[in-house]
Amino acid sequence: MAIASNGVSAGPDDVHQIRRRFARNIPVYYLFNGVSGFLIWMPIWVIYLQEFRGMSLTQISTIESLFWLTVVLAEVPTGAVADRWGRRTSLVMGGACFCLGSVVFAFSSTYVVLLAAYVMVAIAITLYSGAGHALIYDTLRQTGRTRDYEKHIGRSDAMAFGSMLIATLLGGPLVALVGYSVTILLGAIAMGVAGCIALLLREPPRSEAEISSLQVSEAGTNGTGDQSGRTGQTGESRSGLLANMLTGVMVVWRRKTLFWYILFGTVIVAVITITEFLLQPFVVQHGVDPSAGVTTGFTYSGMLMSPVAGMVVGSLLAAWVASRFGERRSLMVLLFAGAVLFLAPVLWDSLWVVVGFGMLAAVRGMTRPIATGYINRRIPSDQRATVLSMFQLSTALMIAIFMPIAGTVADMVGFQASFGSLLLILLVAGGVFATVWRRLHGREQAAFAITLNSMTKPQATKSR
Repeated sequence: MAIASNGVSAGPDDVHQIRRRFARNIPVYYLFNGVSGFLIWMPIWVIYLQEFRGMSLTQISTIESLFWLTVVLAEVPTGAVADRWGRRTSLVMGGACFCLGSVVFAFSSTYVVLLAAYVMVAIAITLYSGAGHALIYDTLRQTGRTRDYEKHIGRSDAMAFGSMLIATLLGGPLVALVGYSVTILLGAIAMGVAGCIALLLREPPRSEAEISSLQVSEAGTNGTGDQSGRTGQTGESRSGLLANMLTGVMVVWRRKTLFWYILFGTVIVAVITITEFLLQPFVVQHGVDPSAGVTTGFTYSGMLMSPVAGMVVGSLLAAWVASRFGERRSLMVLLFAGAVLFLAPVLWDSLWVVVGFGMLAAVRGMTRPIATGYINRRIPSDQRATVLSMFQLSTALMIAIFMPIAGTVADMVGFQASFGSLLLILLVAGGVFATVWRRLHGREQAAFAITLNSMTKPQATKSR
């Protein structure tokens, strides 16, 4: 028997209605991700700043570091906004902010205006991150299908990356035809449309006290089940914004397993993201400049499509990897795969290594659904968006630290040395984070098994 959001027991018909009402969120979120992924300026923004604004890679990586520091400062507060006032509201606000920031970026003529555009886009990203994943997970809780989380997040990410693939194909030739500013404006329109689509989402209950538990057994999900209720504060009314934010931070701080897992997952995402920043000037340096003409623009876009296609494939494979290797080994496999693939751009200075970038992007595409699935099963709904935002916060902080290093090394020494520095970071930081997390995860699983065993054998307590 289910419990309706008003606390009254719900019969089979009510359960069916609840499931039908919230099931629509899944296709709508697919559409939202598909439209918001039409970032037509993504394949050209670095060379836009280089060629149109006259900035060096060192300067671009520095301002990009400020962008990611803004993400760090805004991430948890905007996650708390989503938990306090609604994940749908957060996505709508993110679309509007992204649209405005893109317009300002298209016409930025001074450093101050450019920085303002960066701040707006950074805030938009933080309004997106955590909110969408939290909304989908709580939607699946309403329909009793949380084990499908990785599948749906993987598919929705694939929609976004598929849209980005089309945008990447068009970005190069459009620069040759209409220029940088108009091309960026087309991306701004897509962000505004995405914000409107987010209005079609239905907000699921956001606190443990409200959630309509369908009493569907989640046992067997990697041996842990849905553990979110164990760490939450059930029965509490929704608290204020600051209290919600602090509670979400404390959930991660107290659960050391989550803390180190977030560091482990985000170092993989951060390092691979930085390679995509270097890819645009890398391709231009090898003689493929989109502003040279439409034909060259298509060639340039074709080169840039490799990592986007990789993210599509990786997102679709995430659920299979999670089920095939399990919680304990999935990210370890991705860390090893990423390190091996990094050898291509480190050892060879050739356009052929673009294929390797595509495979690296596939690793990135798999990491986020797998990592957020692990986190979701261990946190309460009351702080779900806040805690998930900390994954993006950690990613942003690492990018802010490591990107200036990569940009400066590329300017002063060369791209191969820059890729080598990123490989070293991945091996050292990823290895340390993975080792600590695996030890804590093993202890957590052992403690959970002991607790489960004592619950199934009450006679053991009596005999003691």
